[in-house]
Amino acid sequence: MQIGRGNWYGKKYYFGMHYDLHANANDTELGTHCSPAELVPMLKIMKPDFVQTDCKGHPGMTSWFTQVPDGTVSPGVVKDAMAQWREATKQLKLPLHCHYSGIWDMAAAKKHPEWTVVPAPGSDRKSEKMCPRSPYLEKLLIPQLIELIDRYEVDGFWIDGDLWAVEPCYCKKCTAEFKKRTGIAEPPVSEKDANWTAWMNFQRESFMEYVTKYTEAVHAHKPDVKVCSNWMQTLRNPGDPSVPTDWISGDNSWIWGLDGSRCEARWLCNRDKPWDIMLWSFSKSLDMGNPTSPWIMKPVEMLEQEAAMLLSTGGNVQIYETCGLRSGQLVPWRMERLGEVSKFVKQRRKLCQNTQTFPLVAVLHSEVHYYSQCTSSSIMYGYDIAPVQGATWILSDCHYGVDILDEYMLEEMLEQFPVVVVPEQTRMSDKMVKLLKSYVKDGGCLLLAGVGMAERFGYDYLGIQTMETAEKATYYLPVGKKETFPLYSGTWGLMTTGKAGRPFGKLGNSPLRNEKLTAYPAAVFKRHGYGTVAFMPADICLDYQVNRYPETRKFMRELMDRLFTEQPVVVDAPVGLDFVARCGDNGLLFHFINRTSGNPTRPGQGMVEEIPPLGPVKLTLRMGWKPELVKWHFEDEAAMTWTWTPVDFDGEAEHEHEHDEHCDCGHHHEHGEKCNCGHDHENDDDCCGEILEGESGVLEVTISQVKLHGLVQVV
Repeated sequence: MQIGRGNWYGKKYYFGMHYDLHANANDTELGTHCSPAELVPMLKIMKPDFVQTDCKGHPGMTSWFTQVPDGTVSPGVVKDAMAQWREATKQLKLPLHCHYSGIWDMAAAKKHPEWTVVPAPGSDRKSEKMCPRSPYLEKLLIPQLIELIDRYEVDGFWIDGDLWAVEPCYCKKCTAEFKKRTGIAEPPVSEKDANWTAWMNFQRESFMEYVTKYTEAVHAHKPDVKVCSNWMQTLRNPGDPSVPTDWISGDNSWIWGLDGSRCEARWLCNRDKPWDIMLWSFSKSLDMGNPTSPWIMKPVEMLEQEAAMLLSTGGNVQIYETCGLRSGQLVPWRMERLGEVSKFVKQRRKLCQNTQTFPLVAVLHSEVHYYSQCTSSSIMYGYDIAPVQGATWILSDCHYGVDILDEYMLEEMLEQFPVVVVPEQTRMSDKMVKLLKSYVKDGGCLLLAGVGMAERFGYDYLGIQTMETAEKATYYLPVGKKETFPLYSGTWGLMTTGKAGRPFGKLGNSPLRNEKLTAYPAAVFKRHGYGTVAFMPADICLDYQVNRYPETRKFMRELMDRLFTEQPVVVDAPVGLDFVARCGDNGLLFHFINRTSGNPTRPGQGMVEEIPPLGPVKLTLRMGWKPELVKWHFEDEAAMTWTWTPVDFDGEAEHEHEHDEHCDCGHHHEHGEKCNCGHDHENDDDCCGEILEGESGVLEVTISQVKLHGLVQVV
């Protein structure tokens, strides 16, 4: 199955098992309990569609008898586990992938210290990470991948310890190439140095070239073998996904993984490649290495909840399973739990697979902004993702259909989305600023957050006359009919509006709604052509990433409803339900995922169990045709009703073209030469967006409850 630039097996390869041991020098029984006679019955219980098994972990020792001269076999290999897994998966006709640690290889570092990352001048730190320009790639990594293909006929590789393991290297090859590409003679040694970001971006480019080399080597040797580099091209690696890996994958956190998946799923579904997220089947309360908090298997409901988020956006699912038995033995009761998850996943395949987004709200994740500032020595965690996460969470909590797109993808899909939200992406490209202005003029709704947007888009464009700034300040904002809430921002914009700017709320210095108010609006709206731009002069998205206050969410809903006045999809539901809108051959598909827990989560308690049903849910759709089918899927215990009301949207829109209280252009009841609202002296059918054809109307669907994951299908 070809999807964009990627490559996958086909529709039926949907649910995978990942198993690894990270073979090391202390092992004594590797391969002793993973014969086909033992593996096949266990795999039949779980019913995976593809399998990834242990090969070479971060210690750098193989769990098979490698013959590559620079390889290191664990002294604990008693029987060839790879041969046994290959035979078992052949019997079940399952693809077999290898878990192989790339950049991080302790054994290679010990054998060949000249291959390792050279630390910054003045540092005596020894690294276990490989330099991507060292002989490691040609002497060990590629030869072992070829060996695995030839000897075991493996079908793919999931390369771990790669993107997240990269460290800056100061070897002669790296520093010379850095100087050649940038003209900077001396590479910086500290995050505080002026050229640090350029240095780290060079490290990222070097890593991408390294992945490209081993991927192309595998494809040249056997084109159908699949290659994936863990976390490459995911949310923390935006930009053109040009490295020719076959699919995108990353292993989610063992605890609090659902929040991460809420963002990754909304991002990966727009990457133009097959993708999955690997869910850990086990978890613990404290740090990974803390022995006072032993690993324990997650409840089935918790795994299903995490899986539902991925399935709803069209992704595949892997489960990472290992139980601590170094012999390779699988535990029957654990496989039974995973078998229940398998049933849950596969029940949803026909409706969830191969869908596209129903475009509603796009969150811009500008790669230009993202890579413009690195604050650590990690090419995965050194860049700031928080505003994008905060924007996604607050908009999703408001039940908008949300997608995350970088500039590379948004440029292609911009016209499809009625709303674009830019969460403090002040260093986006000039090209994107120009595209967004054109988008608004043509009828788009644009929400800009962050003081820096005023300089990027211009005061006049945003409807601002003057703006001062207040650093590290908290102001109170109005919400609802009588309440306020505090919002902290690293920088606040204290603005006055111009004639065409429409103020929204007032900032206050206290919780009092009508006293101790400033003269400054909380936000401003301005009409341009057929669209509207809204500007929020504070870091509201970054704030929500940290402080998920209900009032902040309610304010965002009021702001969005003011901007996005004619929403084709409206959801009224408990905040604990996540909403995803998709479409495809099976019609319009509206997912509801219950992300709550009966056992309240808190620091030190991340287990989800006894998920309580949430409801009711009301889904309202403005449609251009009368539906032939409205059906509720997956949860029979819930009751669903629906009504259809014919509406002539053309006639309804006619009066809205007039200048009245609904017009955002700032020129009440009159038109002047400076009016940019696009409604001068006449009504334009294009003003209200796309005019729907056929028997148009409003569909209202009510669902009594959602236990875990349900779907409304409209055809």
